[in-house]
Amino acid sequence: MTLGDIITQTAQKYPDNLAVVCRNSGVRYTYNEFNKRINRLANALKKLGIRKGERLAVIQHNSIEYIEIFFAAFKAGIAVVPLDHRMKGGELSFILNNSEATAVFIGIEYADIINSIQQELNFTKYLISLEHSIEGMQNYQELINSSSSAESDFDVNEKDLATLCYTSGTTGRPKGVMMLHKNLLAATTSCVQALPVKPDDITLHTSPFSHIASSWPLLTHCYTGGANIIIERFVPSVVLDAIEEEKVTTWNSVPTMIQRLIEEPEVHKRDYSNLRWVAYGASPMPVETLKRAISIFGNRFIQVYGLTETYLLTLLPIEDHILEGKKHKTKRLSSCGRSLVNCQVRVVNDDGKDVKPGQVGEIIAKGNSITNGYLKLPKETSETIKDGWFYTGDMASVDNEAYIYIIGRRKDIIISGGENISPREVEEIIYKFPSILEAAVIGVPDEKWGEAVCAVVVLRQGKKASEKEIIDYCKLNLASYKAPKLIQFTDRLPKTASGKILKRELRERYLQ
Repeated sequence: MTLGDIITQTAQKYPDNLAVVCRNSGVRYTYNEFNKRINRLANALKKLGIRKGERLAVIQHNSIEYIEIFFAAFKAGIAVVPLDHRMKGGELSFILNNSEATAVFIGIEYADIINSIQQELNFTKYLISLEHSIEGMQNYQELINSSSSAESDFDVNEKDLATLCYTSGTTGRPKGVMMLHKNLLAATTSCVQALPVKPDDITLHTSPFSHIASSWPLLTHCYTGGANIIIERFVPSVVLDAIEEEKVTTWNSVPTMIQRLIEEPEVHKRDYSNLRWVAYGASPMPVETLKRAISIFGNRFIQVYGLTETYLLTLLPIEDHILEGKKHKTKRLSSCGRSLVNCQVRVVNDDGKDVKPGQVGEIIAKGNSITNGYLKLPKETSETIKDGWFYTGDMASVDNEAYIYIIGRRKDIIISGGENISPREVEEIIYKFPSILEAAVIGVPDEKWGEAVCAVVVLRQGKKASEKEIIDYCKLNLASYKAPKLIQFTDRLPKTASGKILKRELRERYLQ
């Protein structure tokens, strides 16, 4: 089986099930209609001259066309390179050349930036406009209209490259993560079992399709025959409208989105009765934010943990989000859960041995959903994948019941006066301070301590707080050596498209 078979088989089993809805355009397709459009595009790619094993890139906000490109490429054996639409010209030209993308599908908003780097692209032969006719580009809808909707016999197998997603660059220049059809199929079936997902589910996509925060729910719901509700960009009021009007049953989000949603004035007035679960991941969820979210939406939350290179590895289910009664365990809210059934997850020390409860080590994982490595980077691949185990770079501890507690990236751990300090532990305390909306803790150079704890904070609108007040609050709730020595106030924290705070940028900004 390959990823293209997902949409073919679902269209056969559930032809009249709603497949996709675009909230912005109002377009709605059943699986039968959707599969025919995907077949037209797959046949058009072949007619255009894009062959199996080549790569095509997409730069566009979330749209139905984005999903059509994914599945058409999967059917044709062409690998998809999703581009972060916030990237600048130099970043885009690097990825397009590194991936050797033959074609680029372009949203109208991004036509100018692609045109500006066109002369720098060494492999790109085709520029395809997704919305309007643009001089020098082929038109997407014309390609669709000019081709047959019949299933074609493309020679694709599970070991073919399916996607080439470039890491967010939190630790340096983006690396192309190679995911084969078998990797993404394993990830999909694992999610279907763990969550679970049903044919009558309706899921909402608020994260960019260039990130796994949207791609795993997309594959999972298409696999089972569920509906996919698309909004172009995350806007709190738009999300609330979609949840209520489309009777959304499942939603995968990230902590920053949930934080913005619970600040929305209308959030208490909406109907969430159809929601079965709300998953969150991509970055740690502050416990105080999670408690507020549960009080508004009810106990419908599931935490998931994974990486671009692994897809989902662990899950903290709804029953571990209980806030009251005998089953209530506050500490568990800060856990990312336990491993999914189809993968092995361990926390190991520097000698590769499993840590004991309470000790800190690195999360490593093995399974069919794990990447084969990084494109054209054999050294980085061998440093990350050792004896079949993928070393995540995430530091964590475990408890007696095998729950995993992430404390931060290996490179984010602060060493001050010889003591290891977890940024997340400090952030959890800062989030309890009433005036704080967002916080990120980093280490900055210090002559006396080697590194000093620095907290970069965003205040709630209309609220005030002094550096001394925040530091004193931390000293009341933490060992003194863990409390920040410095507080930096800012209007916004730099983030990736998936909402992950870019601590590397913060360290560069506050180096002095």
